[in-house]
Amino acid sequence: MRIPLLMSSLLVGSAAKLPHIFMVIVDDYGWGDVGYHGAKMASGDSLTPTIDGFVKEGIELNRHYVHMMCTPTRSSFQSGRLPIHVTTGLCSPCDKSGAIPRNMTGIAAQMKKAGYATHQVGKWDAGMTTPHHTPKGRGYDSSLNYFGHGNWMWTEAEWLGSENGRTDFPAPTIIDFWDTDKPAYHLNGTGYEEYIFRDRMLDILHNHNQSVPLFLQYDSKIAHYPLQAPPSYQDKHKDIDQMNRRVYWSMISFLDDQLKNITDTMKELNMWDNTLMVLSSDNGGPVMSERGDCNSTSGVDGKQNTDIGHAAACFNGETGASNWPLRGGKHNVFEGGIRVNAFVSGGYVPEAKRGTKEEGMIHITDWYTTFCSIAGVPAVDPWAASSGLPGIDGFDMWPMLSGVNETSPRTTILVNKNLLVHNNWKYIAPNLTLSENARGGPVYPNATTATDPISSHKMTCPSEGCLFNLDTDLYETTNVAAQNPTIVKMMQTIMDNERKTIWSAPHGKDPNCTKAAYAMYGGFYGPWEEV
Repeated sequence: MRIPLLMSSLLVGSAAKLPHIFMVIVDDYGWGDVGYHGAKMASGDSLTPTIDGFVKEGIELNRHYVHMMCTPTRSSFQSGRLPIHVTTGLCSPCDKSGAIPRNMTGIAAQMKKAGYATHQVGKWDAGMTTPHHTPKGRGYDSSLNYFGHGNWMWTEAEWLGSENGRTDFPAPTIIDFWDTDKPAYHLNGTGYEEYIFRDRMLDILHNHNQSVPLFLQYDSKIAHYPLQAPPSYQDKHKDIDQMNRRVYWSMISFLDDQLKNITDTMKELNMWDNTLMVLSSDNGGPVMSERGDCNSTSGVDGKQNTDIGHAAACFNGETGASNWPLRGGKHNVFEGGIRVNAFVSGGYVPEAKRGTKEEGMIHITDWYTTFCSIAGVPAVDPWAASSGLPGIDGFDMWPMLSGVNETSPRTTILVNKNLLVHNNWKYIAPNLTLSENARGGPVYPNATTATDPISSHKMTCPSEGCLFNLDTDLYETTNVAAQNPTIVKMMQTIMDNERKTIWSAPHGKDPNCTKAAYAMYGGFYGPWEEV
């Protein structure tokens, strides 16, 4: 039996003290780069003992979907809409529409209605056109964030995209580092960015009023390009010859320790027993070409910057992750791009559900509705409705996760206009050429990646499209469209109906954004309209 959303909200919100919520979104996390999916160091020890412990004490989410790129996933979570109803493309900090439409109510604003203290730390990537597009404008009491897809981890300079065969570090440009309502001048260049994020989260925890529920959103920079990790962590993985993989795994080791530090502090402060922790990647791990070596020594034209001198940094190509045994990765429609590492943990998880694996379908947008339900707040958005914008798409997953229901209320995801997941079936529209049509192997990247990356393997869906049965063919090895014309017709009908609901806004870079960075903020990114 599915409990109606409002009834579920009232039951959870009134039955007990509201839980603290610790939401973690990891960046570009490969399916095969976590211990509970088989990632082991040369010693035989798990790569991620802390994360493995969370899963052992929580619920592994084996069918947790996101978009194949970062902006749509993050906008989906913050807005409670599927990407097809907010954005399915990447949006730069200078995007004129700001990723999420201005008049959509964010998850933090909803949580504040229930009395939560709300804080965001890390990657935002959901717009900054106006102050309302920033984390503070979306309802966070404080934020320490960068606005773009990635930044350099010692200078916080904007990452301008992967290089091709570059041998020196790019010179820093605009600084992408923001503290709630102003540039983070006082923190810029003071250390490895994830240490700065750690210190902010510890400060939030130690200064938190324990009588108030806490909503803490941690959007880790790990493990997005450029790949950078402290030398001590790179030393732990010096047995790995392939440098992208070495630095990538070094970042994952750092993340594991980071999460231990934060959750140990919650335990010391007697918060953990009443905390719901949720972790998800924003997309699969990158499995593209190396396009050059990693670097540790030289800056552009001989200019030094503080990103140099911390062992290797990888900024050519975009690789380092493994999504084994899934096919494909970031940017792609295969399961390796959209089915991601995810779990729930913490003392709020019912004892009977701890140590279990959940096979029900979940999309990251469902956490918006689920958190509203737990907080006792209706997941509705009258402001958006009055502005002619799409409504909330999420389902309340708490009845399934808490054991009240055995099945997921979600059966269908139109990932983009050409990709539909419905129950156990996955359908890709006809005549599309798909890249990353490979799985790579249990060790990836490896010695052959430079000449034969996963991204170089392609296939084209025939005139009837591509159909995969994910129950029997999780690795998407066999297109069964020709053998299942009735299923294909059903999937095409669903896809056509879902396509009618697609909503989009005009996107593009506003040159006034860069002008404001220098004229208003001293070379830092910040909002440039309505200021």
